[in-house]
Amino acid sequence: MIEIIMPVINKIITKEKGSRPILIDFDNGKVKKEGILKLEASHYETPMNDQMVAVSSERLLYTGIVEEDDLYNNFILVHNRQKEEIKLYQVDTVTVRARFPQKNVVETSPRKENAVSELHKQFGSKKAKRVTEQRERLTMKIDAIKEQLEKTVASVKIDNIEQNNVSENDSIYRPKINRDASTPDGVYNLEDLVEAYILDTLAVEAGNILQAGSADQFGLCPFATSNINKILISASQEEEKIRSITIFLYIQYLIKFMVTPMKLVTKKFVVCDKSVDVNNHILNLFSEMGSHGRTRPLHMKDKALCYTMVLAAIAMDFEVDVELLSKDMKIGIKKAIEVARILAFNAKANNKNVVQLKLPLPAPVNFTPKKGRR
Repeated sequence: MIEIIMPVINKIITKEKGSRPILIDFDNGKVKKEGILKLEASHYETPMNDQMVAVSSERLLYTGIVEEDDLYNNFILVHNRQKEEIKLYQVDTVTVRARFPQKNVVETSPRKENAVSELHKQFGSKKAKRVTEQRERLTMKIDAIKEQLEKTVASVKIDNIEQNNVSENDSIYRPKINRDASTPDGVYNLEDLVEAYILDTLAVEAGNILQAGSADQFGLCPFATSNINKILISASQEEEKIRSITIFLYIQYLIKFMVTPMKLVTKKFVVCDKSVDVNNHILNLFSEMGSHGRTRPLHMKDKALCYTMVLAAIAMDFEVDVELLSKDMKIGIKKAIEVARILAFNAKANNKNVVQLKLPLPAPVNFTPKKGRR
């Protein structure tokens, strides 16, 4: 079997809304090559702060609102085959539709329509009589269905608060939250994310780091290294330091797994060589076994980001540097901040790239991870 070596993404280019390239899709079909040069396009901002694209041809005007979704971004992949380099450019998308001049519509009064129908039934041909009767029966059916639908909708009651609670605590993608907690350490329970006995298997490695006095020489990712070094110089008790370090060691192995290409995740793949329990916990929780082997659907990245952010907050006095975390997990900082907001974090007043968990918690936010396979 020939192993395909895929080029590495060298650069991800993102820009603010309104400055990004826009992919235009024509609702009524494809544009012929010879017709592209005859098109003119403009980009506007509407009074409602929407981004509008207008494309005009010799005969028609096409318009559309730029699509937005805070839960994911769109990218164009540019592959330089000579240098084997890949760049990702963040783009927006829009579907434009033709705008036709409005014609003057002559409104017919119900009284006139009834008179015409009566004439058709009395003096019209057999076909005209049949068509008129069918139209009247159809109108009656539509009115009856409309009335029944209005009654049904009026009787439906939706409890918005109950919906929010279900979306938060019944989600398999983010940790269970306790909105009735009286202190920040009661909002999330460590045992709901990683059991204590699993973290205990990393205690020896944590002790070695504690004895060394620095995490710089242990080859950890910058997010784990930076936070562990802060723990080492803190005034916490040694037992508390060991527990916090084990949490960040777990985070280290989780990030390692999430950024590892799935083609390398074979049956012999080991994400954590220090602990079988940690290795199995990460593989079982953040990937799936299928008929073709282990897979890691796209929504698992959202789940891993949620778990990592909450674990880091528990270990670091409920503050998380999302900028450093997003770099290690290879995601956009905008996405990381949005997930933090969904998890009930607030941005710090003096540093928007650092989020904190504090009471009172903000209102619940619904979360729908993007589906797909990776």
